Amino acid sequence: MRQFLFIYLLLISNTASAQSISGLVTEAQTGKPLYPVSVINVSTQQTVYTSSTGAFTIPAYEGQQLVFSMVGYAEQRKYISGELMQNGIRIALAIKRFELEEFVLRPKYTPYQLDSIRRRSTYKRALAWERSNSIMSPVSFVADRISKKSRTRLAFQRNFVKWESNRFIDTRYTPDLVSSLTGLTGDSLGHFMNAYPMEYDYARNATELELKMWIRHHYKLWMKNPVIPAVDSLQIQADK
Repeated sequence: MRQFLFIYLLLISNTASAQSISGLVTEAQTGKPLYPVSVINVSTQQTVYTSSTGAFTIPAYEGQQLVFSMVGYAEQRKYISGELMQNGIRIALAIKRFELEEFVLRPKYTPYQLDSIRRRSTYKRALAWERSNSIMSPVSFVADRISKKSRTRLAFQRNFVKWESNRFIDTRYTPDLVSSLTGLTGDSLGHFMNAYPMEYDYARNATELELKMWIRHHYKLWMKNPVIPAVDSLQIQADK
């Protein structure tokens, strides 16, 4: 009797352990079969993959949870009911949509370039003005030549070019850089940079190494004959 009961329980156990659920996985947008979708039994961690027809079969019990996942698609989880065990399971995976934060794409402008852009935007009308050179309108031609407003605009345009050049030079030929290469500080640093101003074209085209070599070269010249502004010289004589 005991042997019979043992065999009976073993058969029930084998039958229970042999339970499985089958189903089909498709794409939500098109209804086409998806593969290879991974199907994981959360309780047992057993994993199977759908076939080219989207079909799968995985050992499972009623009440367990299955996870369906595939790259590019939103994951789905499904608890197994008695009805699903009998009729099978059908899953439709939707394409995963990513929402990116809004951002502004711009080149990596330097602070000087950003300031220059703002200045040119501010003075756009004055910079865009051109004096009339047309021989077809002699009145306008003469008026432009004698107009105080015209002369002021032309002077502003010429000065603007100089200001922009000087501002650019200041971004490369800096007191910090000169001080780090020469050891000069305070008034001596200012006297040196005033005695040896850098040309715009050189500042624009020189590499970092060439820039440093230029500073060191002129520092050696300055050390042989330090240039002190005339006002300072008079002040020194007065102090004596």
